Amino acid sequence: MKRRNFLKSVAVSTLAAPAILKDTTTADAGSEPEEKELEITWLGGATMVLSCGDLTLLTDPCLGEGEQAFKMGDPNEMFDLGKGPNIKFHRRLTPFPGLQLNNVDHVILSHLHEDHFDQEAQRVIEKDKSLLAPEHELGVLSSKGFTKLTGLKWGQEHVLTKGKVKVTIRTIRADHSEDPQISKILGEGNGYWFTFEHGDWKKSLYWTGDTFPTDAVLQSLGSLGSPDIFIPHLGGVGSTGPLGQISMGASHVVQFTEALNPGKILPLHHSTYELYLEPIYHLAESLQGESHRLDLVSEGTTLRYI
Repeated sequence: MKRRNFLKSVAVSTLAAPAILKDTTTADAGSEPEEKELEITWLGGATMVLSCGDLTLLTDPCLGEGEQAFKMGDPNEMFDLGKGPNIKFHRRLTPFPGLQLNNVDHVILSHLHEDHFDQEAQRVIEKDKSLLAPEHELGVLSSKGFTKLTGLKWGQEHVLTKGKVKVTIRTIRADHSEDPQISKILGEGNGYWFTFEHGDWKKSLYWTGDTFPTDAVLQSLGSLGSPDIFIPHLGGVGSTGPLGQISMGASHVVQFTEALNPGKILPLHHSTYELYLEPIYHLAESLQGESHRLDLVSEGTTLRYI
């Protein structure tokens, strides 16, 4: 497998650490696609395209751009918890790389906060597209006109197949805060453990959703072993607001890494939006002794895991 640096230059202050980020990516992004491989394209935020054989999945689609990329409350501003946050537009700092929606077989949603399923995605995704989401969110999705819905509870398994590819999806608990009361306010979300199979080839992937490595989350992962690819959500969101931190920082990813011993770490949920507070180079610094695991890329990069 080739070793290359796939960090593109991005004019965003949160990526202004080239000396730290250099040569951190070890997955192959330069070769032609192979039949037995998992191809991951990061589109920004928590949005990625997962392709294996003929099967294509899209996670947490956020498709808006510019100054008004999406609209939701701002957890980084101080507000009265009894009244709720200031609802406002949020700015995307990087261009959207583009997406062929007609190639997507299923959309996987960790939760329905607008920085994970934005207004533009809700508008342009076909209403009969297959959506997999937390079971308690099905009513909301149905009210938005979506008709092909699969609800997933914590601990549940669901199997998708297409051609020679089989994907087993296990739903993992996601705690949006380390404070149980704040997690209750924010609502339950899902993380997902994917097992991709193509004949005798197999690849496992843990996509955290918006969670922290709480005891309950780590316990739910205990029997699954070490994932080939670990995909955490970062950004340090909320650390300046009344909810406290509601997305992981580098120290939490280190804790997850020590518990799971993943083969590769592909961080998402950083740098794309002004909403994110912690620069991604904090993770590169924190994992310097484990840099061979870190696949740190910019939006639009495709990695192939074979």
